[in-house]
Amino acid sequence: MARTKVSRMWALPGACLSVPRSMLVQGGDNSIVKLPCPSFLIEHPKGLVLFDTGCNPRLMDDPIAYLGEMARGLTVEWSKAETLDKQIRSAAYKTEDIKYVVLSHTHFDHVGGLTYFPRAKFVVGMNELRYAYWPDPDRRWLFPLEDYLPTRGYDWLELDRDFDLFGDASIRFLLTPGHTPGECSLLVELPNRNILLSGDTVHLREAVEKEATMPLDTDPNQSIASIRRIKAIRDMHEATLWISHDPEDWNEMPHQIG
Repeated sequence: MARTKVSRMWALPGACLSVPRSMLVQGGDNSIVKLPCPSFLIEHPKGLVLFDTGCNPRLMDDPIAYLGEMARGLTVEWSKAETLDKQIRSAAYKTEDIKYVVLSHTHFDHVGGLTYFPRAKFVVGMNELRYAYWPDPDRRWLFPLEDYLPTRGYDWLELDRDFDLFGDASIRFLLTPGHTPGECSLLVELPNRNILLSGDTVHLREAVEKEATMPLDTDPNQSIASIRRIKAIRDMHEATLWISHDPEDWNEMPHQIG
């Protein structure tokens, strides 16, 4: 089969959350980091692919009502002009045009826009949905049920292994569990470069070389193995690693490629 490359990719801005570094990296200090929560729109001849859906707009209006008491110290920077549907329109598409939604995992800051895409096919790692409904008690706040209940009748595909979405190696789903049971990354082959979207396999650049886990990871040993995996894939495929939440990556990477 002839190789088909992705034609374009957009990094779509969403909410910006301020949290202590110690929450993101084991051994981190209490300095505050402003985390972008983007989604990535990928243009392929066989259909538009969206990687992650950002936060629910309810986070703008009443974080405590949405997430509970854990949100009391959370600072949210976001405007009504930056909701995901408007970001997709800024790329000259509509939400109805999205054919596939790939979720890195199911924490609230990645699944808040699921209901924009009722006719899409959703791709997620195995055991991720089950864990979203029945997480460990201390992590319940990360999985607001209102984000999932409307999607029970959606078209979900759960994958227990790596998967070439279109059979042309242009968009590859990679299992990188540890942060959550079904955490995944996405390797995107663009005309002039390869981009490895790591989701929340790591949260900051400093965690990559240190192979540092996050305090909220469900399986730290799996997390370390997944960090090593994305480093190897980055090097072997000569890919640029884009860490979704890293503010340096967000500031330095072009928001439209191709």
